[in-house]
Amino acid sequence: MINYARHDEEFYGVFKLLNGEEVLGKAVLTEDDGETLVFIQDPVCTQVVHKELDEGKLVRGVGFSKWMQFSNEDFFILREKDILTVTSMSKEVSYLYEAFIISEDDEKSSSLIIKASYKYETFII
Repeated sequence: MINYARHDEEFYGVFKLLNGEEVLGKAVLTEDDGETLVFIQDPVCTQVVHKELDEGKLVRGVGFSKWMQFSNEDFFILREKDILTVTSMSKEVSYLYEAFIISEDDEKSSSLIIKASYKYETFII
């Protein structure tokens, strides 16, 4: 059982999985038959981006990408046996995370409007 984190309270978490992935998201830890389960909403992974500028300088940045690229689900369950460690997101990272999620939601809405406009007459959903 994961006993170093509060159970049944939502928090912005960072989960290092045994396979090496680092997954971030809004999460709730709960117990089921002596095992901790994590319900994680809108999970993302970090992406390191490198870009070389004209002057030969290298710019590095970090961004997010959806954890499950080909799923429309909002919630996933992580089992305790797959988690190496858990920590809370820093306040700054939680702001960046929320901004990313909002932009993803806006893209989904725009995509629905474009698809609806293409297939039928133009209307807003």
